Amino acid sequence: MIEFAGRQIPTELKEIVDPAKTVLLVWDMQNDQAGGAFNKDALIRIAPPLIAAAAEAGIKTVYTRQTPFLWSEEAVTWIRRAMRNEKVDHPSKLKPRRLKGSTNWEIMAPFKPAPEDIVIDKRRPSMFIGNEFETIMLNRGATTIVMIGCTTDGGVEMTVRDGHNRGHLMVVVRDCVGTYTEEGQNAALKRIEKFADVVESKELIGIWQR
Repeated sequence: MIEFAGRQIPTELKEIVDPAKTVLLVWDMQNDQAGGAFNKDALIRIAPPLIAAAAEAGIKTVYTRQTPFLWSEEAVTWIRRAMRNEKVDHPSKLKPRRLKGSTNWEIMAPFKPAPEDIVIDKRRPSMFIGNEFETIMLNRGATTIVMIGCTTDGGVEMTVRDGHNRGHLMVVVRDCVGTYTEEGQNAALKRIEKFADVVESKELIGIWQR
């Protein structure tokens, strides 16, 4: 730890992920999103032990479920971009969005939240828009966010950037995040390294178990 201008700057991972100051954010581990990841099998094998280690260390775990607006209730800019991306000439031709309560919307069974965990349904690919997450952080006196989940090149990356800009210490667990292609995964992690500590799950488990 470095003392600077009356503040403490953490220099080691164990200082950054101190359980008293950390929240574990499990991002959109839903059946369609995580279920479509190129590394789905690895996520199912590696992420649950990390989640369990966080719980044993007394770290609050927050799960998210991406719950988009229906197209009829969505912002014009989102409709317009979707039309361009899907190459259609009218909003009525857009693919239906994930529905709350559907199988695709549900969190995958290996990542089922515990009763003491928090689950937040959100509308946007950033944890800092339209929900109470920062209030949860403030209530707990937390300054570090450890992220796992899907997708690395979507909401994980956007939340890391937003969290960094808001002054949070961001940590991404390399072997516990995923997306649809390995190429997209590697490119996103390279960008994320500018804003977050990117670590292996075994490093965190070792720290939290001590």
